[in-house]
Amino acid sequence: MTRLASAIRRPVAWWTVAALVLGTFIGYSALGRGAPAVAFQQAGHWVYNATLGAVFRVDGGGKNVDAEVRGVQAETGSQVVQGATNGYVVRSDGVIVFGKSNLTVKNSVRIGIPEEPIGIEAQGGPYLVYRQHGQIVRLGDQLQTITVGSVVSSAIATADGALWLRDSDHFCKLAPAATTLACELPAQGKDAGALLSVAGKPAFANLSKRTLTPLSGEKAGHAVPLDVSGALPTTSVVAQSDVNGRIPILAGQRLLLVDAAGAKAAESINLPPGRYDAVAAAGASVAVVDTDKRVVRTFAPDGKALHTHDLGKKKGDRKGGPRVTAGQDGRLYIDDETGQVVTVVDGDGSVSEVDVNGDDKPVSPSATKPTPTPTPPTPSSTPTSTPSTPTPTHRPILPPVPVTIGKPRTTETVLPPHPTEHKPKKTEPTRPTTPPPTTKPTPKPTRKPVPPPAAPGAPGSVTAKPGSGKATVTWTAARANGAAISAYKVSFRVAPGTYVVGLPASGTATVSGSSRSHSFGQLLNGGGYIFTVQAINSVGSGPAVDSKVISINGQADPPGPPTKVAAAAKPDGSVAVSWSTPNAADYTLSGYTVLGSDGTKLQVPTYQTTATFNPPKGKGVSYQVTATNSAGTSVRSAASRTVYPYGPAVAPRVTAKPGKGSLTVNWTVPNLNGGQLVHYVVSVTGQADRTVTTTSTRYTGLAAVGVTITVEAITRERNNSSSPTATGTAGSTMATPTAGAPALPPASAPAGAVRRTARRRKDR
Repeated sequence: MTRLASAIRRPVAWWTVAALVLGTFIGYSALGRGAPAVAFQQAGHWVYNATLGAVFRVDGGGKNVDAEVRGVQAETGSQVVQGATNGYVVRSDGVIVFGKSNLTVKNSVRIGIPEEPIGIEAQGGPYLVYRQHGQIVRLGDQLQTITVGSVVSSAIATADGALWLRDSDHFCKLAPAATTLACELPAQGKDAGALLSVAGKPAFANLSKRTLTPLSGEKAGHAVPLDVSGALPTTSVVAQSDVNGRIPILAGQRLLLVDAAGAKAAESINLPPGRYDAVAAAGASVAVVDTDKRVVRTFAPDGKALHTHDLGKKKGDRKGGPRVTAGQDGRLYIDDETGQVVTVVDGDGSVSEVDVNGDDKPVSPSATKPTPTPTPPTPSSTPTSTPSTPTPTHRPILPPVPVTIGKPRTTETVLPPHPTEHKPKKTEPTRPTTPPPTTKPTPKPTRKPVPPPAAPGAPGSVTAKPGSGKATVTWTAARANGAAISAYKVSFRVAPGTYVVGLPASGTATVSGSSRSHSFGQLLNGGGYIFTVQAINSVGSGPAVDSKVISINGQADPPGPPTKVAAAAKPDGSVAVSWSTPNAADYTLSGYTVLGSDGTKLQVPTYQTTATFNPPKGKGVSYQVTATNSAGTSVRSAASRTVYPYGPAVAPRVTAKPGKGSLTVNWTVPNLNGGQLVHYVVSVTGQADRTVTTTSTRYTGLAAVGVTITVEAITRERNNSSSPTATGTAGSTMATPTAGAPALPPASAPAGAVRRTARRRKDR
C-alpha cells in the first residue's frame, strides 16, 4: 500500500505488499524500475479522504460506503491499514488510530522514521515495513519495532499469516506471534526477482535465471524453469500471487501468464501502447494498470480480454497515480489521488466506481455530539492548526541499522505514551571510518515541545431547518486545536436571486461555545438564504462553513432542465452521458436523474455532471436528464442523440485450403457485438497484414512450410463513421501450402525437352 509516486522510478529496486490470500498485487524488479504497491485488506476497504478529513469504509460487494470516521487530520494520499479491531491512518510522522466498531479516533502515535512505509495486513499485524531503513513496525495495542539489519528488497504475507521478506542476502520469515526474524534461507542478492505466493505458499521468481523456487522448510525447493518465449527483462513486474496456477508477469508491452508448474508454455498477450506498472490477481481474473493513460484492463486466466476502464483525470497535487489494494474478498480497490473515488475490480474482471463523499453513512459519534477530540499520547504527533499537510517532495534516507548477519534480530517495544525514536549511528557504506558497534546504544528519550494553541477547525454538518419566516441553524462541534472554543459566530445572507425589501438581507449572532443551534427570524417566505457558522477560541477564528441554500417555507421554484445533454458510445461497450447544470447560480440543486430510453434510471449527485451506463449492445438508446431541488423536479431535458453501444467482436472461425504454393483463407462472419464492420485484419506468418471486407482471401507464392493465420474484425459504432474502432478477438488456424509444380523450360529449348517436361507434369 504505497504510493505510485514514491515508488516508480526509484534508483534502487523496490517491492510491493502481498495478501494473506491469493489475489495480491504488483510484482517487483530487484534491479530495475519498480511498480505501484498494493496491500492486503480484510473484508471491505478503508480509504482516507483528505478533502473531508475523514476515513471511509467501502463495501466492494454493495459498491457503496457504509461507515465513516471524521476528525482525521493527515496528508493527502495517506494510506490506511487495519487490524482486527483498529484501523491506522499512516502519516509522515506516525499513525492515527481509530476504532472500527465505534468509529472514533482513539489516539495518535509517533514513529519518527523518515521514510514512507509499505503497509502489510496479516495475522499478528498489521505491519509497516520501512524498506530503506530495514525496520518493521508491528501495529497493535503495543507497537513493536523489529530490526532487519539491511535494506529490504521484497516482502509478502502468506496464507498462514507469516511475513516473508528478502534482505541483501537472505530470505527471512516472521511468524505471526514471533518477535525475531528467522533467516535460514540464503538468497542470491545479485539476481533480479520477486517474492510471491503460489497456492498460498511462498516462492521466489528469479527473473535473471528464469526460474521459480518454492521457499519452505530449512532450504529452498527445486527450481522450476519459467517457460517463456522471447525476452524476459529483469525489470519485468511479477504479480504477487498466481491465478489458477498461472503467474502474471508484465514484460514491457506484454502480459505473460506463466505456468507455475513449468508444464505448459506461457500465454503471451500484446498490450496496447502505454506504461504498464502494475499487474495483479483479482479473484479469477488478472488486472493491469496503464499509469500513463490511467486505464485498468482485465483479462481471464487464459489471456482473454475482459474489460477496460478509464480511471479519469488525475485529481489533486499528490505525485504519482492511484493506489491499488487487494482485498480479502477477492476484489481490487483503486483509490484516486484524493481518496474521493474508489474503483472496484471484481473477481470476474468487471470494473465499477464508488464515490466517497460521506453522505448518509454511519459516522463517528464526534460528528453528532460535542465530544472533545482525543488528545494524542505523544506531543506533536497530530497537526492542530491545518487540516492537511502537503506530502514532502524529498525525505532524507538514513543509512541502514548495522547488525551482525546470522545473529538473532532484535525487537524493540515502543509504548505509545512515551515513544523513543531510535536513530542509528551514521555510517559510511563504502569506506567506514569506524567499525560498527557490537551493541546498539540506547538513546535518551526525547520529547518535543507541545505545539502552541491554534485557531479552531471548521464546524461540521451545517444545516438549517426552515419555518414560517424563520430558520433554525444546527452544526456539530469544531476541533478546538489546543484552546477551548469560547463562541460560535452564526450568520445569514440572502442567496443570489433573492431580493428583500423591509427585511434584513444579512445578519449575525454570537452564541456560546457549547451551543449547537441558533434561530433567525424576519426572513422572507419563499426567499433563499445561506447560513454560515464559524468557531472562535482565544487564538482567533476558524474557517467559516456555509449551509446549502435554504428556501424559507420551502417555496422555491423547481429548477430548469439541464442543457447540452450528450451521449457517446465507447469501444468497451459502455455509454458516457454528460450534461450542463441548468443554472450556474442555482445553489438549491440536490441532484440529477439520468433516464435512458431503454428504461434505465440513475441518480447522480450535484457535483457530478457525467454518468456511465452499460446498456445492451447493438440497440439504440438515448438519454434525458432532470434536476431536483427542495421544490421539486424539473421537466426532462432535450434527448441526446441515439447511440448504438458496441464492443469488440468475437473471434471468427478460420479455415485454410492449401494449394500449390498458395492458401485460400476463409472465415465465418463473427458476432460483431453490436458494432458495424469496418474491415477484417488477416495475418499470415511471413506476410504483410491485409485489410479485407469480404470473408475470404488468397495468398500465392508461398513456400511449403507451416504458417499461422489469424483474422480479427475491426468494428465501430453503427451509423457513426467518426466513432473509435474496437479490435475484436482474433480467430486463428494453421496450414501448410503444398509444393509448387516444376518450372517450364525456356522457349528456346528443343521440342523433345518440352514434350518430356509436359509428360513429367502429366505423370505428376
